[in-house]
Amino acid sequence: MSVGVGATKVKAALYLALVLVSHCCWGPAGGRVLGQSYSDPHLYNITMTVHEMLHVARECSTREAAGHLLTFGEFCLFTTELRQCYDREIPRPPPLSKLSDKSCVDKKRSERKMSAESSPKYEVFLGGSCNPTTWRQNVAIPMLRDQGISFYNPQVSHWEEELVELEYKAKQTASVLFFVFDRNTRNVASMIEAAYMAGCRRKLVVVMDSYTGPGQLINGEAISEQEYEDLTNGLHTVQDVVECQGIPVFGEINHALNCTAKILRENLHPQDLGAEDHVQPIKYPYLQLGDKLIKLHDAFVNTNSEQITLAEARVVYKVVTNKDLTTEELRDIVAAKKGKNIQELNGAELPLNEVYLTFDELCCIVAEFKNQNLESRRLWDVFTHSVQKVLGWALPRRPLRQISNTGGRDIYLGGSMGNRVTWRETVAIPMLLKHGLSYFNPAAGACSGRLLPMEAALMEHSRVLLFVITNTTRGVSAMALASHYIGLGCNVVLCVQMITDESLVNGERLSRSALKDYNRGRSYLTDQANKDGIPVFINIQEAVECAISKCLTR
Repeated sequence: MSVGVGATKVKAALYLALVLVSHCCWGPAGGRVLGQSYSDPHLYNITMTVHEMLHVARECSTREAAGHLLTFGEFCLFTTELRQCYDREIPRPPPLSKLSDKSCVDKKRSERKMSAESSPKYEVFLGGSCNPTTWRQNVAIPMLRDQGISFYNPQVSHWEEELVELEYKAKQTASVLFFVFDRNTRNVASMIEAAYMAGCRRKLVVVMDSYTGPGQLINGEAISEQEYEDLTNGLHTVQDVVECQGIPVFGEINHALNCTAKILRENLHPQDLGAEDHVQPIKYPYLQLGDKLIKLHDAFVNTNSEQITLAEARVVYKVVTNKDLTTEELRDIVAAKKGKNIQELNGAELPLNEVYLTFDELCCIVAEFKNQNLESRRLWDVFTHSVQKVLGWALPRRPLRQISNTGGRDIYLGGSMGNRVTWRETVAIPMLLKHGLSYFNPAAGACSGRLLPMEAALMEHSRVLLFVITNTTRGVSAMALASHYIGLGCNVVLCVQMITDESLVNGERLSRSALKDYNRGRSYLTDQANKDGIPVFINIQEAVECAISKCLTR
């Protein structure tokens, strides 16, 4: 996610603050607050939590300067909601788009795997970046051999047609799929493949090496700023869908190989790795926090004021929480705002129309009083001096603007996005409106560059997922996302257009090498979809018609 200057500072402040909250509010820690040891059983990987917090807070404001992303009150609201979700151990709901005849997909996959059983079973399949990378020969293979672990290496000096079937069988039967994304290749087909395997819930180990920036050389060619952004967003999407399955993503290959050996030795899943393996666990990655802030914000802005009275806040509180503020709680708020002792207010009529609250103060009140228990009481007071100092270092306050919430839809209009991409407005939406079908258009809102839990929920609450990959975009992130939901067994319709020599991709002409890489990804996605019985089209209108038909007959 691009948040402008100071993004690293913002995320660092948020992470530190979340660590403080987990130790101050969520019980004693089993290890150090900061450092490489994360043994607190209540502190999990919070990457997507932070991204969602920042994105939603930005969308609930008029951000006039970089870094003006989150207030203390919003932070308190997010952290208390996060804790409540953890305490309740909220299960992941099944996607509405899940195929009712998923057994057919499972049967096809089972048949393919059974047909592959005739070949020797390797413990590890070494997927990911190939030529010109050397990570297999120089690092992975020596370590695996030293530990007596069998492996299949798809990177060969002389390729032959019969290797296609052998590689396929090795991939189907391997105990662990080990994928490395090296910055020296575009990784397009590998991203799509890994996203699919995560959806199939295979034992997957992923190592990611970030691209350095525009101008980096790939196959001797300097990538443009737009290509750098597209490839980086692709890696982010893969990371997000992998972590959505509770699978950690590694940044260092030796560490990943050691964990792979443990997975095989102890018959574990990557999700079982923890602090003792120097891996920060990922738990409940599907939890949504942003919708709570949006609901509160929408109720607040309906008052058409930058401040509301405590009497109005009392109504907003009930709308959001389905609970009433008690007389005692109202007395506490009045005392804090008026600077009086609570005893002075006993028996007196509370001046609810004379006490004014900002949106930030309202967030603090909801965070403090919504879930009444000894540990969550007095958030406003407990953290004002400690956590607010941390947040104040990077996160100043800002004004608000109205934002609307969205619910489930018939069709999710996924796929290529960009200023030159108009298929949604010119083709899909008119056809859907004609048939009275609802839709969710991810291109209509501000894009975070990440698959936030809120957006994932919108996808999973759509009956049909339509992905259109146009020949005017690289489409890496969109293809990875489509591949993942095919792997999950969801009701997907694809339109995949190959890039031609004449195509302008986001206004740029692709080199022969780049054209080959992006079309290889399209071919892999199409082939995988065909194997799973997913309809694939070249014509956008035909794809939309298929999605409509699925909605009307389902």
